[in-house]
Amino acid sequence: MSFKLDYELTDYGKLLFDFDGNLNGMDMSKQRRIAMVSSPGFYFLIAPVFLMVVWFIASLIANSIKFGFLVSLGLHLSGFFALAVMSLILLLSAFGGWGKFARMASRGKLGDIKEFNASEREKEEILSKKRNSIQIYEEWLVITNCGWTGVYDLSMLAKVKLEGNDVRNKSYVLSFTSTKGETIYSALSIPREKTLIIQLKKIFKEKLVIQNRVAQKRAGKLINKPIGTLIGLTFFVSIFILAGVGVILMHFYLDPSIPIALGAFFIIGGCIALCGVYDFIPALKDVLVPILFGSVFMFFPMSIVQVIAKQSDGAMSVKDLFGIFNPISAAVLFFGWLGLLLIYTGIKNIVDFIRYRERKK
Repeated sequence: MSFKLDYELTDYGKLLFDFDGNLNGMDMSKQRRIAMVSSPGFYFLIAPVFLMVVWFIASLIANSIKFGFLVSLGLHLSGFFALAVMSLILLLSAFGGWGKFARMASRGKLGDIKEFNASEREKEEILSKKRNSIQIYEEWLVITNCGWTGVYDLSMLAKVKLEGNDVRNKSYVLSFTSTKGETIYSALSIPREKTLIIQLKKIFKEKLVIQNRVAQKRAGKLINKPIGTLIGLTFFVSIFILAGVGVILMHFYLDPSIPIALGAFFIIGGCIALCGVYDFIPALKDVLVPILFGSVFMFFPMSIVQVIAKQSDGAMSVKDLFGIFNPISAAVLFFGWLGLLLIYTGIKNIVDFIRYRERKK
């Protein structure tokens, strides 16, 4: 039995890992888009689109009966634009279309679809000739080096090696060794991202060996900014956090009409910016940032609804606000749904970080 197949397959099964060196964070490979359709996250992203469309139609019909169609249509115009924008954001995220959308928007010719598609196909053909990528399935390993694709049988895999590609080990190269001693190298440089390494640990378990260069011990942590810059940015970002604390204190000691949510917004925003300053710490970037953003998305739209209801002196209740599909009520569902997804992502990452943490030998 041979480790390498002499041909490519039309269906490799379930995709477990995918990394393409030609794509940036806004693009999604064809293989991942196909796999995305069968994942729970895909349906979680498109579910709000379905709910908002049903809600919009039901609201339009109900208010047409109450006020007449033309009046109801006028009441729903702003809600329609909000629905279109929010649905576009969710659908682009679910189908991995942000890269194409950004390139189309940058051309300034959103209506010239045929020309744009032709340009994308031409670009894809050029990139395919020098593509470096890895796809790992349940049974197969697909490696593309400089446009040449090889398919390998994972049942014959003995060892996977992640080896530091530079002095500070900011990136790794992958090699795969079969039970017969054959070693296959990937031309990819995989960034030292905790989430990517954990994905590989989940797949290969004890077969995965991570080899950092010895210089890493002298280099210390992967600090990507000078110490002086870190101190300056930390001081600057802390101003927003202190401002948030000040707003909350003003609410309790000076003027109760000042919303606590405003102070919380400054504090959380400052903490998110602080995580950006120290983005070389995986626990901040992959755990705390999603949880903080998720908290903002979940609670602040509802705080706005409460403020509106309070400022109207009871003239507008929460029920009235949600009785007509409008941008504010839609935002509560939209951001609340995204908030749940982000908080789940942060919690999932911290569980993975603990479970697959590097143990000292």
